[in-house]
Amino acid sequence: MPASLLLRAARSSGGLNQSALAARANTSQPDISTIESGKRVPTVDTLERLLLNTGHRIVAVPGVGPDAVDTAERITNAVKVDNRDEALRAFLDYSDRLASAGRAERVVLSFAEPPPTGSVAWDAALAAVSDFWLSKSNLPKSDWVKQSQRFLHTPAAPHLGEYDLEPDVDEVPTEFRRRNVLIERRTLASI
Repeated sequence: MPASLLLRAARSSGGLNQSALAARANTSQPDISTIESGKRVPTVDTLERLLLNTGHRIVAVPGVGPDAVDTAERITNAVKVDNRDEALRAFLDYSDRLASAGRAERVVLSFAEPPPTGSVAWDAALAAVSDFWLSKSNLPKSDWVKQSQRFLHTPAAPHLGEYDLEPDVDEVPTEFRRRNVLIERRTLASI
């Protein structure tokens, strides 16, 4: 995960704006903005200092594949250009990674709160898939997975186009159904 995404996710998760983080870390808001925009890559020491001021720290975990924050960024980019297939591919890559991960890695992959994607349905789907795979191993869930804004008021299937068949609600896992996200269990299998 790039330092820009890591810092932005940690700051947001900590409930801080850029100015508040800058004041805590004894730096300037433009410095924070430059790092978060990816225009500057901080040293490990600088990144660690900034993260500590958000209540987070750097931890190296073995593994390859997208986490929730990486996935949200990919979905955001797909949503911006109305590319439903690419959003689904990003979602399925994350699901596949969770499915193949060990217990500790599942928790780590879903730990950091992903930023909003620009689609409330995809935001809810990210929480649902995290909940689904963590529940399979009876693992703890991060607070973001349980946030009310990650639940839809009406049922939606963010991955379907107007000519696709409606999902069979009986085939939608509980973690998705609770959130009104209509993605069938078989969709979670890699394609």
